[in-house]
Amino acid sequence: MPVYNGERYVARTLDSILAQTFTDFELIITDNGSTDGTEAICRSYAARDARVSYHRADVNEGIVGNFNRCFALARGEYFKWQAADDLVAPTFLEKCVAVLDADPTVVLAFTRSVIIDENDAPVRPVDYDADADDPRPHVRFARLINIDHRRHSAQEIYGVIRSDALRRTPLYERCPRTDSILLARLALLGRFRAVEERLFLNREHVDRSVRQVPGERARPRSRMSKWIGTGPVPPTEFWDPASQGGVVFPEWRILRAYARSLGMAPLSDVERWRCRAVLARFALRHTPKLARDVLIATEQALLGPPGQR
Repeated sequence: MPVYNGERYVARTLDSILAQTFTDFELIITDNGSTDGTEAICRSYAARDARVSYHRADVNEGIVGNFNRCFALARGEYFKWQAADDLVAPTFLEKCVAVLDADPTVVLAFTRSVIIDENDAPVRPVDYDADADDPRPHVRFARLINIDHRRHSAQEIYGVIRSDALRRTPLYERCPRTDSILLARLALLGRFRAVEERLFLNREHVDRSVRQVPGERARPRSRMSKWIGTGPVPPTEFWDPASQGGVVFPEWRILRAYARSLGMAPLSDVERWRCRAVLARFALRHTPKLARDVLIATEQALLGPPGQR
């Protein structure tokens, strides 16, 4: 569980994890240098439950660094990231572990989900998840890279994943849509299986980290944004704070990351060519977005970022 300044919800999240019917797990908390009461809360849980360990960074390593540190500390055959504000129903781990135990071709098991509010009350079910249960890698890859990001929250990344599969990827990278890219890379390695029960409770609230990043939705990268759009949401600086105000070519970085994914997967020659064809069609369909990156980069080179002139 990576966390940063999560005192409002972290105790409820920890309670939901420790109430699981499947009990054979380690709970690794990586605190990204919280400045609120998060440390005291987490240390109290670690003191009373031997399954819980608490690891605090001296300085904030960013979202990518903190998520990856969780996995670096893990020892289990299976692994799950847990956001510090979401909840899981008591049988979440039991049902997901059973799926992975039963079928070695499945690399990720997740459950259907529901949005909850600040008081844990259900708001609405999530009706759009990734469909990556096909036996053919190129079909899974196509479905993941062509998913509708306006509807898809990449919640499958909070499912239970085979650790061996994760080790074959670079994990999270400082790249826009890195969670979706990681899902696509996992889909090249094996199938995703959904548990039909709604056991993942995804919290919607005003303090979500994605709402705090400068540049998210409200601040355009370009003076032309109202005509050509703003690019990926969350923006690049959400994943890579050092990119704030720079020329980042986000759509090109996403395309390059998907292309690199094909070299990481143990695909047959036929499947590799099919995946390349999928990626070529993706690039063709995204030509307007790739062109937008070039327009914005040209504008920034001539005029600087919006607000400077």
